[in-house]
Amino acid sequence: MAKEAKLWGGRFEEGVTDAVERFTESISFDKALYKQDIMGSRAHASMLAKQGLMSVSDRDSIIDGLDQIEKQIERGEFVWRTDREDVHMNIEATLTDLVGEPAKKLHTARSRNDQVSTDFRLWCRDAIDTTVSHIKQLQVALVRLAKKNIGVIVPGFKQLPKAEPVLLQHHLLAYVDQLELDARRLLDCRVRLNFCPLGACALAGTGLPIDRFMTSEALGFTAPMRNSMDAVSDRDFILELLSGNAILGLHLSWLGEEWGLWASEESGFNMEAACGKSARLVGDLVTLQVLCKGLPLTYNRDLQEDKEPVFDSVKTIIGMLKMSADYAKNITYNQDKIEKDLSSGHIDPNSLVGRDIVLEGLDQIEKQIESGEFAKDLQTASSKNGQVSTDFHLWCCDATDTIVSHIKHLQVALVRLARKNTGMIVPGYTHLQRAQPVLLQHHILAYVEQLERDAERLLDCRVRLNVMRNSMEAVVTDLAFTLEFLSANSITAIHLSRLGEEWVLWASEEFAFITPSDSVSTGSSIMPQKKNPDPMELVRGKSARVVGDLIKLQLAHNRGIQVDKEPVADSVKTIIGMLEVSAEFAQNITYNQDRIQKSLPAGHLDATTLADYLVHKAIPFRTSHDIVGRAVALCVYKGCQLRDLSLDELRSINPVFDDGVYDYLGVENSIKKFSSYGSTGSECVAAQLDFWSSKLDVDN
Repeated sequence: MAKEAKLWGGRFEEGVTDAVERFTESISFDKALYKQDIMGSRAHASMLAKQGLMSVSDRDSIIDGLDQIEKQIERGEFVWRTDREDVHMNIEATLTDLVGEPAKKLHTARSRNDQVSTDFRLWCRDAIDTTVSHIKQLQVALVRLAKKNIGVIVPGFKQLPKAEPVLLQHHLLAYVDQLELDARRLLDCRVRLNFCPLGACALAGTGLPIDRFMTSEALGFTAPMRNSMDAVSDRDFILELLSGNAILGLHLSWLGEEWGLWASEESGFNMEAACGKSARLVGDLVTLQVLCKGLPLTYNRDLQEDKEPVFDSVKTIIGMLKMSADYAKNITYNQDKIEKDLSSGHIDPNSLVGRDIVLEGLDQIEKQIESGEFAKDLQTASSKNGQVSTDFHLWCCDATDTIVSHIKHLQVALVRLARKNTGMIVPGYTHLQRAQPVLLQHHILAYVEQLERDAERLLDCRVRLNVMRNSMEAVVTDLAFTLEFLSANSITAIHLSRLGEEWVLWASEEFAFITPSDSVSTGSSIMPQKKNPDPMELVRGKSARVVGDLIKLQLAHNRGIQVDKEPVADSVKTIIGMLEVSAEFAQNITYNQDRIQKSLPAGHLDATTLADYLVHKAIPFRTSHDIVGRAVALCVYKGCQLRDLSLDELRSINPVFDDGVYDYLGVENSIKKFSSYGSTGSECVAAQLDFWSSKLDVDN
């Protein structure tokens, strides 16, 4: 099949080589997002029609074409083409083949950047719902297994040697409680990810009259994301999902290892299971952590690699849950063997207390799980049962509060920094290439949004810290909690590494966008001219240490759990230091307005605004994109900017241009045109700044 022109190819004179095409394609794996992509396109087309950006008949043609494509995919008849790069371009190009000109309007006020983020959030939301349903099925299977074994006493083990007698029901219900906390982690992640990026476009929003609230509601999101730069750049929801899967996988590995041991000839308890797949979940998480560390703000092509580890993690954890539930339904405990085994290890089954208490309420627990009420009981069980926090719990509670306070301190410093730089325009980057003009305040507030989610994660973790209904589960809750705690710290550290990377780059001579004061800079022992932003380089570097502390803990097992204190203490100390020095740096930098202003003409930052001008002229966006691409190519040839082209030169490309085009050209005019919710327009950013100033009580 002959290659076709790229949908983005207006300014290019050559096609990519075969090697580049093979290396950069993602259709081989991201076609798994086809349902979400089609769902998003239906919602987007309906919104564009309502807002007058396409006709109702065009909308109907697009939706009919999307329906045909979905059926083709589900029948296995759709031809996925590598030269169309990804799921988005494959579907859009095929839609154009089916319905013609109307399809060229579908990408109006939409970029692949916000499109893929929306698709992936929808996919992850569905994945969480599926995983939680499988958790519930396993919980029910374990409760029913407990009900089948009333009165059975088994050895309770500590570091494998026998320790105390316990009722088997009590033992099984410890896993039910662990699984409930696992479900709560995933559902908390679902709440945080359920905000809509669609309409954030490439990074800056749009000046076209879109309704982001309409598309958000149509897709079942809570609301549109408040900051367009944050919307297209952050993948913390994936890191949180994979962290939750890794902790859940650890719990399933304990269950699997136990059943494997108890099925052995030595134990004879008639069960067998393998638990090695939990390591795969940890590997998927580490892949994402390495991927995201130090990435500059907004979209970078690196993020194309976020999907396969997530697909693998979800597939693996669902498989583990299904397998575990099937095993639970097919277990027979060998009571004779167990009773004989109790005589060894100095265990006196007559010392068992609370037997009747444990037996009570199994029917009620099963009903609570099936109705979703079990979690509510779990939330209050700690105080009801009078569980006393351990010293480590208390220490971790204090540490969480301290970290959250430092997060707030950094947020306040960033908001104040934003307020000092009202009206300043900077280049917005994708792929580290100049893309669109953005207000500096908008840029800074993207980090404030990320830090807010970091604080929420830690506070959710703190709630779970004191939840212990089952004495056996309580023994291992420390590890699950500390894994969640360190996972939250690692996401915060990755966000700080991105901030550090940006400030290090912007302090360089090549950028010279910021000047750190001497109080937050260091020098060289041999080069007397050097002034280094070392604190932020170390913020970038120390993020690896926080991730490493998490990995150390994930490898702990049995007596190895004893060593959880050192990585936790190191993680807390490191993240607090990173937050402190980042706040100090924010309070001691100056943005070099003259240098930034001189840099703005380069990169044709007003090209997307020019495409919006053509959309206002009723030209389909894809055609507009091609026209502007050719205008940029002419500028490259002439060595000038878009606003320097004469009206005759613009009309030589397309006769639709008139004098009004110059109101859209130049970065200042471009900024004035942005108006969508969450965009970089002056009124939108002022509203964001007011929101954060009030929420953080910045003036006090």
